[in-house]
Amino acid sequence: MSCVYKIKEGLGSFTDTDQKLAEYTLANREEVVMLSAKELAQRVNSSAAAVVRFSKRIGYKGFTELKVELAKDKEEKEDEFNAIIKENDSIDSMVKKAESINLRAMERTYKLINKKVLERAIKSLNECENIYLFGIGASGLVAQDFQYKLSRINKMAIYQVDEHIQVASAVHIGPNDVAIGISYSGESKGVNVSLTRARNQGAKTIAITSFNKNSLSKIVELPLYIPSEETELRIGAITSRISELLITDLLYLGIAKDDFQKTEEYIIKTKEIVKKIR
Repeated sequence: MSCVYKIKEGLGSFTDTDQKLAEYTLANREEVVMLSAKELAQRVNSSAAAVVRFSKRIGYKGFTELKVELAKDKEEKEDEFNAIIKENDSIDSMVKKAESINLRAMERTYKLINKKVLERAIKSLNECENIYLFGIGASGLVAQDFQYKLSRINKMAIYQVDEHIQVASAVHIGPNDVAIGISYSGESKGVNVSLTRARNQGAKTIAITSFNKNSLSKIVELPLYIPSEETELRIGAITSRISELLITDLLYLGIAKDDFQKTEEYIIKTKEIVKKIR
């Protein structure tokens, strides 16, 4: 993952000092790669030690490594997502923009995957008694899609469209169950209340949420992150929905391969019965 992207992902969740360092670095990339930690610190009225801590916080051994990676980064174009469509766009332009944005979202989602956390999440889903899904709006559609896929392989999942019923269902979650919260912002009140209740009752908790320090990521045991591509003011959940679907598909495939022979049998049976209504 590029240095610029790592810094952008943390914007809004950094401390005040780190936020200043991040903003200065993004605005003055060519200058920063030539500075010492002390010189960068002086630019933002901070300390060299703070610069080193900032570098480590975003995954580097120190400021020198951050500068090396920053120098490798190609100049990125301004994120076109928030202007995905303009009044005078042609259909060809719109298609090309959508293709570029969605492919980038998928690429960045794959780069964010923590395979150890993913493996633990799949193991929990394979071993649990019940799966409870929580999500509102576009994230709710992702939950419904996941529920449908699981039903094809005889893995029952519980999802309620109504937010109030979702929250009410959380009281029935037990220690042998898994609760999955899907929320791009990580601040959906119903999802967070439900996942908090699930964890307090001993259930395994999983989140699919954006890569920043949001409330949901702090509640659950196993956070699976997606890129922070979209702002709160957006034309619709586009890249976030694709990223969430990618994660649920990986969970589904992980469950399906656990006993592939049975999975194949279930898929054939469900396909045969669906044919009868076509």
